Amino acid sequence: MKNPFEKEDHTGLIVGIAVGITAGIGLGWLFLTDKGAQYRRQISRKFREGVSDTAAEVIDKKTIIPKKVAKVATDAVIKD
Repeated sequence: MKNPFEKEDHTGLIVGIAVGITAGIGLGWLFLTDKGAQYRRQISRKFREGVSDTAAEVIDKKTIIPKKVAKVATDAVIKD
């Protein structure tokens, strides 16, 4: 029989609630403030640059097309 006076461990629940609250506040800031909109644009720009660079490297390795030419092509495909 289980001891009714033994405390249960709720640390996972508390950590989950704290992470959820933090994520909600962060998403609220990103989508509800002007500064958050600026930050989203910066994140989006950096992400597009990273994808374009990665795609150009893959094209360079898998084909005979140089990375410079592939970068121009990937930049044209991934527009702002």
